[in-house]
Amino acid sequence: MIRLVFKIFLAYWFAAGVVIAISDFEPHRHIHNPELTDALDGSLAINGRAILEAYENGRCLEFEHSVGTTGDALYLVSLNGTLLCGDPGIDDIKPLILAAAAKQKRITSNYALFQLIAYPVKSEKGPTYIVLLKNRYSTALQVYGLLPGYTTIAISGVVTLFLAILVALPIRRLRRAARALASGNLEARVQWGKFSSRVHGLKGGDDIDRLVRDFNHMAEKLQSLAEAQRVLLRDVSHELRSPLARMNLGLALARSGPLGNIPEHLERIESETKRLDHLIGQILSLSYMETVREVTLLSRVSLSELVVDLLPDMQYEASKANASITTSIADECSLRCDPEMVRASIENVIRNAIRYTPSNGFIHVETVTETIADRQLAIVRISDNGPGIPEEEIKSVLEPFYRADKAKHWRQDGFGIGLAIADRAAQIHGGRVAIWNKSTGGLTVEISFPIAQDISGRHRQDVSIVAT
Repeated sequence: MIRLVFKIFLAYWFAAGVVIAISDFEPHRHIHNPELTDALDGSLAINGRAILEAYENGRCLEFEHSVGTTGDALYLVSLNGTLLCGDPGIDDIKPLILAAAAKQKRITSNYALFQLIAYPVKSEKGPTYIVLLKNRYSTALQVYGLLPGYTTIAISGVVTLFLAILVALPIRRLRRAARALASGNLEARVQWGKFSSRVHGLKGGDDIDRLVRDFNHMAEKLQSLAEAQRVLLRDVSHELRSPLARMNLGLALARSGPLGNIPEHLERIESETKRLDHLIGQILSLSYMETVREVTLLSRVSLSELVVDLLPDMQYEASKANASITTSIADECSLRCDPEMVRASIENVIRNAIRYTPSNGFIHVETVTETIADRQLAIVRISDNGPGIPEEEIKSVLEPFYRADKAKHWRQDGFGIGLAIADRAAQIHGGRVAIWNKSTGGLTVEISFPIAQDISGRHRQDVSIVAT
């Protein structure tokens, strides 16, 4: 922290020095204290009349001896710059004299070791003269005019130290938490200081505090992703081991068993192979979604047609679970999208609904067009009458490999990837996925996509498809 204090102190005084240097280019002609200004003008007026009287009575030499012991000197010149009483020994005083005569007020010019003040004085006989006051600096600091005093330096030092502490302490906590994360402690977070935690308004009000919040949010995301990956490794290892074991068993039985049973064993091996292929396909799809930022090859398709094309396959899968599918399809929901990506997202959500719908349950698939916040959206909603999702876990189910129903974890056939794929596909197309529990029981998943601008027709036709 000492280095940071030193850097802030140097930066502060570098900026102050630049301002001081720029200010010193302009002579300091004004005294900001009104009392001192009045006193200076009054003193110049009195002494000006005194030297003017000495000049008019031929006593300039006596006047010079009377003021010469103070370290300052007073001179009298005419309006054209002619020396009348004394000689300041300066060659370029004529511009100063002309400026004082023209403005009829006190004019100041600074030099390296002294200050020259010109003040117009009018004689009782009529002519106007210029009185020059040569004021020598009495200390070294006065040579540089506006250099700060000891009090200013002390105050700036305290302010710099306090500012450095305010900056350094949060950064130190950030570094400590970052080292803890790097060492594998994913539960490490940046803690608020005791003082800022107790005083209202000192938390989260500036960019450093927002950085602390963002760091903690990042740490939470890293922890959740790491936990999800651990769950994934456990799940995938289990899911891979089980079908592989059954495939090996089927292969062994086919080799050693009667020839008539070979087709049955081959069907089992084929079924397990499809399961493995489905798992790998899901992982590859999610990996692709994570890397794609925008869709470059867009096609104009109808969301309604995509859903209708999916229904036979979904009906077949639902029939195995003794579930029924009903639909309400809009006449036209035109999109510009990647059809395979959109199809995969809808298929994953419907298949997920089939998985969690109880026996003799139902699934409703609906497509509509709506205008939300001046955006025209094509929406597909998939509802079921399953157990739903705990409210506190609704946002988490969109994360890859997250399973809300941990109690049924080993009895479900999914991998926690389907909803994540749907969410990524919607985001890539500028849409979103929304999830909520129905008041009557069950879950609704809504996938929205920006609609093509030239769509026509908003009518809906109701179709009922029952899987038996």
